[in-house]
Amino acid sequence: MTQQRATAQELLAAAKQLYHLHADVYEQIEVLERRLDEPLRVALVGSVKAGKSTLLNGLLGERIAPTDSRECTRIVTWYHHGPTPRVRAHLTNGESAALPAKRQRERLELDLAGLSSDDVDRIDVTWPVPGIGRITLIDTPGIASASHDVSHETDRFLLPDEGAAGADAVIYLLRSLHESDVQYMRALTERTRHGNATIGSIAVLSRADELASGRLTAMVSINESAQRLRNSPELEGVCETVVPVAGLLGMGAMMLRQADFAAFATLAAVPSTETERLFISAERFITSRDQGLPAERVRIDLVDRFGMYGIRLAIALLRGGINDAPELSAELLRRSGLEELRRVIDVHFTQRTAELKAHSVMLALHQLLRQRAVAGSEDLLLDVDQRMAASHTCTEMQLVGRIASGRLSLSDERAAELERLLGGRGSDPAVRLGLIDDRVHGKSGASGRYGVLGGGRPSTEQLLDEATKHLLRWRELLDNPLLDRETARACAVAEQSCERLILALMGHSRLAAA
Repeated sequence: MTQQRATAQELLAAAKQLYHLHADVYEQIEVLERRLDEPLRVALVGSVKAGKSTLLNGLLGERIAPTDSRECTRIVTWYHHGPTPRVRAHLTNGESAALPAKRQRERLELDLAGLSSDDVDRIDVTWPVPGIGRITLIDTPGIASASHDVSHETDRFLLPDEGAAGADAVIYLLRSLHESDVQYMRALTERTRHGNATIGSIAVLSRADELASGRLTAMVSINESAQRLRNSPELEGVCETVVPVAGLLGMGAMMLRQADFAAFATLAAVPSTETERLFISAERFITSRDQGLPAERVRIDLVDRFGMYGIRLAIALLRGGINDAPELSAELLRRSGLEELRRVIDVHFTQRTAELKAHSVMLALHQLLRQRAVAGSEDLLLDVDQRMAASHTCTEMQLVGRIASGRLSLSDERAAELERLLGGRGSDPAVRLGLIDDRVHGKSGASGRYGVLGGGRPSTEQLLDEATKHLLRWRELLDNPLLDRETARACAVAEQSCERLILALMGHSRLAAA
């Protein structure tokens, strides 16, 4: 059990003793206790047409989330992992009802079965997909929608007038940096902030392939745009990092079939002068009567599933030497940015599950204690305040984002060491201290199967020795009077991270010796 989880459980137990005669408050505390045991809640948030559902399908690994403008896209929808497919609607009157769900053209079709979206509080989709094993992904209606009712559903879920925010972490989808996006991100950050800690948040520059008109240089341009956003003072403090993703390309890559490869191979065999003419627009590509092209229905399917950028890229890769479907799928997936986003979600969210969930629960308890004061609640409120103020992991993740922006006066080698030390490559102490190859760790993701440098896993004594060396190096750098203020603050955070590692390792060593 982590320290953060134990702290939250201790505070909730104390609150139950205080409110044992107040049935309604006691019930709310029990709900918070159950939330600690649930998977991490990660919400996807963005304006209408930001690409939330497409990205969600990419993260799920299947076409499950609706991508059109049907009634169900106006409802907050939760996606859980489970052995048996099941869809239920939780109604505003407190009841629930099973909903029919069927496959249509490799997609899941959700049907409200005669219910109005106004009757439904949320939809729960349980599905045996690999992308949600340890988290619950939540699709929210578009913010800044022309329909106030649609935006209100997301506000009610994330920014409730009373109680906890519905999510522990948020992925913001941006097509560009609009004032409405910044305002919403700031509102959520301020509503969930306590001391240095706030809701987990990363931004995704979504539909990246569309922002450069489908040109082959699209992802180069979009990576530059993402770097500018990381440097933007408007985003400082409201999101931890920015990741560019071509969601449609990533989804298409994961579901690439041999028939798709054959169609791309046919197109790659067409002279480049002719294909360039075809790529002037999607309409021209689909309706061309030129000889030697795949059938029109095949081209329609390729545009629907890969987009014009994905088609261009696949043809270029085949002309460049890729000669089988698995290799093409892997390269398209890599270039989509989806795998990098998975890594960032793992590091910033999944590996911080205990901290993020404890923050959500303690923040809700803090609000409850303020709203429903009883004898003794002031002392407990002060205790909650002090425990929440001690959070350090949020400070670490915010600094990881500043490292990516290149604003610190550190060498590339020292910046990479700092990112690793802060947990930017994984929360395992051996990864933080560079004793485990974080590149191998990154490939294995959340599985925990690490590649260890120099043989077996390092002992606690080796970890303590390395942590002490790191501490001395960062203290020495912090003593440099020529450091600029921001770099000095970063060194101070690194020093604190080393100290916390050493304390944790010493505690582990004492337990092992007992």
